[in-house]
Amino acid sequence: MNQDNASNTFSAALSQPPRRSLPQPALILALVALLASGGAWLYQQNAMETLKLDLSRELASNNKLQQELRAQAVAQNQTQQQLLARLTVQEGKQAEALARQESLNNMYDTLTRGEALHSLAEIEQMLSFASQQLQIAGDVNSALTALNNIDQQLLRLNRPELISVRQALTQDINTLKSTPYVDVIGVTAKLNSLIDGVERLPLLVDAGHNPKDNPFKANPNHNSVQQFGAEVWHEFKQLIQIRRIDQPDLILLSPEQGFFLRENIKLRLLNARSALLLRNEAAFRADITATVRYLQQFFDAKAPTTDNAIKVLRQLETQQLAITLPDLSASLTAVRSARTTAERAKP
Repeated sequence: MNQDNASNTFSAALSQPPRRSLPQPALILALVALLASGGAWLYQQNAMETLKLDLSRELASNNKLQQELRAQAVAQNQTQQQLLARLTVQEGKQAEALARQESLNNMYDTLTRGEALHSLAEIEQMLSFASQQLQIAGDVNSALTALNNIDQQLLRLNRPELISVRQALTQDINTLKSTPYVDVIGVTAKLNSLIDGVERLPLLVDAGHNPKDNPFKANPNHNSVQQFGAEVWHEFKQLIQIRRIDQPDLILLSPEQGFFLRENIKLRLLNARSALLLRNEAAFRADITATVRYLQQFFDAKAPTTDNAIKVLRQLETQQLAITLPDLSASLTAVRSARTTAERAKP
């Protein structure tokens, strides 16, 4: 029984199993999937080939660019070396130029210092003279002109150590501009003109004795006989003149006394001129007043020359002389200080 079962089992194992039939749609899907996979693999392969080609081109371009960059770097290094060489040369030239400039500056400083010393000495003399003229003659305009010229001279020097001098000059210039002006030269000229014209002033005893003062005037309506008679009558009237004189003793003034009278008037005017220069207002007015009194008392006041002289003297009587004039001590001190400093700094 056991042998029969075993033989049946062995024969069953050797026998072929029955075939199963696959469904048709599944097979088609499997083929489509297989074809899609193959297509994707082919596409990837093509893409990889294209990418490899692009990468090789990029690598070649990069290699070429690197070579160009290396060449440019080499050229830049060479250029930089040339520039460094040129810079070294320029630095050497610049150092040489600086040395020359320093030497020239030292020479110029030495020359200008000497010029400044000479100019300061000259300016000190000009200031001293202007100060003396200001105190003696009171000529403010001349002092202002001198200070302005000195300021222009200092401006041309253009040295920093002279700034204090220019500041002192500016202060003195402003002070002089605010000072009342006495025209000493103009007043002196008027006095000199009066002194020169004293000889031409007619005395009271000589008034009307000059025929030129009352010339004959012909009448065009008269005939020749009437003209002759009028002229004879005019000459006859010139021989006899009737005048009223409040001081009869003036008629007895001799020519010698007239000479001394004119000399006395000249001395009065000369004293007034001296008082003007000394700023002595009281003495100046006293001499002018005495001169006016002499002219009104002994000279013909109706004569144009005498009348003009009296008018000029009346104007001079009102002239103010007592004016406090400033000094130039600030400018002189600044100039002397700058000169001393420059002399000490001189090598």
